Amino acid sequence: MNSLNNTTFFKRQEEEAIRLSRMDSNMAISNQDVAGVAKYWMEDIVVISGEGGQYSGKAKLLKVWKEMFSKKSPSFERLPSSIIIGDSGILAWESGSWSYKTEAFRGNYSAMWRKINGVWLTQSELFVSLD
Repeated sequence: MNSLNNTTFFKRQEEEAIRLSRMDSNMAISNQDVAGVAKYWMEDIVVISGEGGQYSGKAKLLKVWKEMFSKKSPSFERLPSSIIIGDSGILAWESGSWSYKTEAFRGNYSAMWRKINGVWLTQSELFVSLD
C-alpha cells in the first residue's frame, strides 16, 4: 500500500471509531445513562445548546444531564453527516443533524473531537435549533 492509501485507510478507521462512539453515546441518551454519555467528554468540554445555553466543564455537564434525565426529558439523537479527521490524526470535525425522538425539536450540530491516549473524546459541541 502506498502512503496515500495508508493515510486514507487510517482516516477511515478513525472516522468509523468516532461514528461508533456517537452511536454508543446516542444509545446512552436513549437509556438515560449519564455515565455512558459522559465517557466521551473531555474534562474541559464546552457545549452550546440549541437555544444558546453555554456549559463548560464535565462536572457542570454531569449535573445538567442528571437533572435533565430526572425530569424524563425527551430523548434526542445526533446523526453525523460528515466526520473529517485532521492531518495530525489528533483532531476531528463532526457535523450533522439532531432531533428529539418524541418532540418536534430539531437542528444541526457540530463537534470537535480530540484523540487522547488513543481514545477519541469530545472537546466541544455546538447545537443550533432550527424550529
